[in-house]
Amino acid sequence: MKNMEDIIVAHLHDEASIDEVRALFRWVRENPENAREFARHALLHSQLRRQLSGEHRASESLDAQGAGRPTSTELLKSETVVSSANNTSAKRWRRFSYLMAGTLAAGVLVAMSVIALRNSDKRPIVQPKQRPSAFATVAQTIDVVWGTGSFHKSDRVGGGGTLELQQGIVRLEFDSGVRVTLQGPAKFELVTLEHTKLTSGLLTASVPPRAEGFRVDTPQVEVTDLGTAFGIRIDDGTSKVSVFDGEVDVALPDSAEKRLLQEGEAASIGIGNEIETTDFDGAPFERLWPVSSGIEASTGAFRFTPPWPRRIRFVRSDNEIFVAPEGYVTTLTEPLKVNISEPGKYAREESLSPSEVSSGRMVRSFILHFHPEHDGRRRRFARTTGSIRFDRPVLGLIVLHRELAASADRFPGRRAGEALQHRQLELTGNRAGDVVALSEDRRTISLDLGAPTRFSDLVRVIVDATGDQQTESTGP
Repeated sequence: MKNMEDIIVAHLHDEASIDEVRALFRWVRENPENAREFARHALLHSQLRRQLSGEHRASESLDAQGAGRPTSTELLKSETVVSSANNTSAKRWRRFSYLMAGTLAAGVLVAMSVIALRNSDKRPIVQPKQRPSAFATVAQTIDVVWGTGSFHKSDRVGGGGTLELQQGIVRLEFDSGVRVTLQGPAKFELVTLEHTKLTSGLLTASVPPRAEGFRVDTPQVEVTDLGTAFGIRIDDGTSKVSVFDGEVDVALPDSAEKRLLQEGEAASIGIGNEIETTDFDGAPFERLWPVSSGIEASTGAFRFTPPWPRRIRFVRSDNEIFVAPEGYVTTLTEPLKVNISEPGKYAREESLSPSEVSSGRMVRSFILHFHPEHDGRRRRFARTTGSIRFDRPVLGLIVLHRELAASADRFPGRRAGEALQHRQLELTGNRAGDVVALSEDRRTISLDLGAPTRFSDLVRVIVDATGDQQTESTGP
């Protein structure tokens, strides 16, 4: 029998015998290297055949133009006559040859697949570069000048990401619901979803209960929350921790010393020093409170209280309207009645646009509170005005006593005296009455308040929080 290379050549030219084709088929199946060799011969044969076929057609076209030469049609007819005697046996052989060739081709494909798999096991696997998965979003930036690198609103940040601010304010929203607000100059590193580092600057963090354990390390101390709102200020090598709500653990690195700080308490920790209790002072964080609460801007008489003061009903000022966020995001399980649901300016009670915020909506609630420092007797005061702009659409305003009292238990935490009869806006339409307006884009609220004759003016603002991860509980 011919050697295998001769058999391959004979097969590709349709000249191999049945026994030779069978032998070739067995040979290919015996070894992947044999299959590779057959594939190489088949590829070369195919390329050569295409090339010669093209040259033959070009030569045939030229010969057909010469005088006295037989045309290609005549040659074809001649060949057909010569081969007619063996036509029946040739057809049978071709059918067998095509069948075997198809089977052989299938075997080659299988063999080549095996080769590829075997070779892939031998080659070193090159893994693509895995970027740390992002777990926080840049939610707001105000007057920021970046140091190294820069970020924009809606950018995602992951482990190893570092924010370095020369000045300005940035708010981050973590996928866990944690909100961190930074004031420059500051340097802040995200290590994991639960672990961060503040090297310099000012920080506030609000942590919903389900994200308890969120940790911020400074060069001097490790701060671990217990479901809280707190602030950290690094100044001249000293870390000062203030607790606005709830509790935090503060611990010295590489030390067993630890202390629990509760709402209204503060501590100062220097390099290598002990944890020293200090007087609570919220003033350094006042610029951060509105941003951390989702407020883009305010004008006029508006002033922010520390997050969720427990006794806002007793906060008084003759010329300031205090703003207080009411806890975390709440998902409504029942419709919530509001007095104003449409943009416009409202000076009379009969012109209000009452409606309901549907159940299932994720919302945040804010209290706008004006309580002058008088003793309840009628006095003359200048009108108090201002506007406040939220970073989300306002779904509705509650400005009348009945709806204020009914909604008092719908949001976690703080009371503003809603049960008292005269804690509402006085929409009388006269010069002493109050005026409230909701902008067309539903983000800005303007207040023009007359001097209250008794108690205080009160507004509850319901803001859309769809998609916000910072959910504390399901509202009643």
